[in-house]
Amino acid sequence: MLRSISLSLSRFSAAIILSAVSCVSLRAKTPETRQVILISVDGMTPVEYEQADAHGLKIPNIRALMSSGCASPGIMGVFPASTYPSHTSMITGQPPAVHGVVSNTPLDPFNLEFGGWYYYAEKINTPTLWQALHTAHLKTAAVSWPVTVGADVDYLLPEYRPVRTGEDIALMRVLSTPGLFREMQTENKTARPMSDDWRTDAVIAILRTRKPSLLALHLSELDEAQHKYGPYTPESHAELERIDSQIGRIRFYVEESGRTKETSWILVSDHGFLPVTTLFHPLIALREAGLLTTDKNGRLTDWKVYQRNLTGSVFFEAKDPNDRASIEKATEILRALAADPANGIAHVYTPNDLKALGADPLAFLAFDPAKGFGFGSNLTGPPVTASTSKGAHGYNPQVPEMHPSFILSGAGVEKCSSLEGVSTEDVGPTAAALLGATIPNAKGHDVGRLAKH
Repeated sequence: MLRSISLSLSRFSAAIILSAVSCVSLRAKTPETRQVILISVDGMTPVEYEQADAHGLKIPNIRALMSSGCASPGIMGVFPASTYPSHTSMITGQPPAVHGVVSNTPLDPFNLEFGGWYYYAEKINTPTLWQALHTAHLKTAAVSWPVTVGADVDYLLPEYRPVRTGEDIALMRVLSTPGLFREMQTENKTARPMSDDWRTDAVIAILRTRKPSLLALHLSELDEAQHKYGPYTPESHAELERIDSQIGRIRFYVEESGRTKETSWILVSDHGFLPVTTLFHPLIALREAGLLTTDKNGRLTDWKVYQRNLTGSVFFEAKDPNDRASIEKATEILRALAADPANGIAHVYTPNDLKALGADPLAFLAFDPAKGFGFGSNLTGPPVTASTSKGAHGYNPQVPEMHPSFILSGAGVEKCSSLEGVSTEDVGPTAAALLGATIPNAKGHDVGRLAKH
């Protein structure tokens, strides 16, 4: 398996090198007034814009950006192919093992963070796009971009827990740029705050009143629909069509403001989706082996090894990285579980495998599920259960269905037939280059020379 991973990565790297050598640069001289609008449509796959007619999808705004610029048939994501690691790789140009956001959620066996995610920018270990643009004396804005609470962003509406109550609204006012959330509440008084529709109106207002050089927007409701209904379902397609209309409202504002020729567009996603029907729960076997302990009610009381549960993949870490006895015992148990086809485990990853993929450096083992399977975190009960979710991600990024989207259009971009050899780590460096800046030490590259004409 490791040999196939290495060969695949080598071919992908070779494609980047060959494209960079042989293709003409897209980049024109950067005007001082240029603005970059970076929109992440969570969970959008290239299939949806490349085969829109076949799926009966009406997404004229996404297709307009595609036809006037360059679109990728699918970029190489990060492992795990999940929202927070991916978005952090976008704005750092680094894989999860380097930037530090290795999953959506911290390892929290006792739920002391009450289901908290990696919300805080201080968790990022490397320079970000926001910081690079500030060094270049440019203003930035971010609306619901993951891992931005406390980020070095001039006009910030960060992503935090869902906004449901008055207390959530009060908290968002505190976490956002002072006065900005309250001001944005007047822009859309009917939509739920921080819903995609609300975020869209906030973006237009920020573009109008603040005029940042970079505006980054995360739209998440397609991801929610695919988890609930599954990928490529009528409900998920209806959600993408709504998102297309939201993108259309932003495009209309840019045109009306007279800034079309100054605006560069980067439309991306963080991962793809696969249908899921069944969950396997590895922690049950670890508990039975004494590596986890629970009370009479089945609640965790102590642990020696635990998992980062990502539905699509799972990583195992030790409480004490030097506890070789527990690691070896867990490894033996987990490998035995993987050998049983009934558990739906497609691949086992060693630390060396994970290092090659830029994934969790603290994991001593990881699993990728077979298609149709995901992983759960039950401590008791049957080891295999039905999934309440109908769609999953978080798999190895080399799984074709996991490949994210990437469309580049507008100022500084020449139309091309295909944009190939791109990775998630290239998003931030490309945005920075469009504005005449660079992210220090980024692994990713400006993709301006990767187009096929």
